Amino acid sequence: MQTWVDKHPEWNYTRYGNDFLRDGKFKTQPQIDEYMKRGWYAGAADLLRYEILYEHGGYIAGADSICVQPIDDLFEDWGELYTVYENEFLRGQLVAPIVAAAPNHPFLKEVIDRLSKIPPQQLDQPWRQTGNLFVAELIEELRPEIVIWPSHTLIPEHFLGRKYTGSGKVYAHQKFGETTGAYKFGSVLSKIQEIPRSLYASSARKRLRALKASSAKSGE
Repeated sequence: MQTWVDKHPEWNYTRYGNDFLRDGKFKTQPQIDEYMKRGWYAGAADLLRYEILYEHGGYIAGADSICVQPIDDLFEDWGELYTVYENEFLRGQLVAPIVAAAPNHPFLKEVIDRLSKIPPQQLDQPWRQTGNLFVAELIEELRPEIVIWPSHTLIPEHFLGRKYTGSGKVYAHQKFGETTGAYKFGSVLSKIQEIPRSLYASSARKRLRALKASSAKSGE
């Protein structure tokens, strides 16, 4: 997590940990509680990610992501919604859960609304229900204006073994902490190590909000 702070000294950084999970009020609270009870922590992290981005906007980096280059220039393509391909050659071109957004984005509202209506006992594996497959299918269905970065920008090494060998700029390395069993869990509260930590770039955040305001004013 410190790598993101170090590479973005002018950004505002917020860490979301156990207190946030315990004390927060979330629309998807029943689903979060069910995933926590099952020990499927990636699902709880996905749900918290969407609710944080919808309320605050900004960019969210996972605790198992290592930043190697500042990502400011990834926002040169102005947009209000961003994600990244998991890998263009594996698992059907799935995308990662939404990584950055303007606050109150309608796509995120739809995401939260749909997930909040799923009976907790019927929740599937996170990558299908709340993460990669769910987001990819919803993008295909709703066709939002979204920037999808190439996988090598944030995920140059996939957990299935494929590694990027091209010349494109790499900004971060995704370690797939829960998928690879890298986390060491202790008490119930300490198990939420995969809660996303949010980075709010003042520059990127202002761009997102300014664009949102401009779109609203023009009636787009």
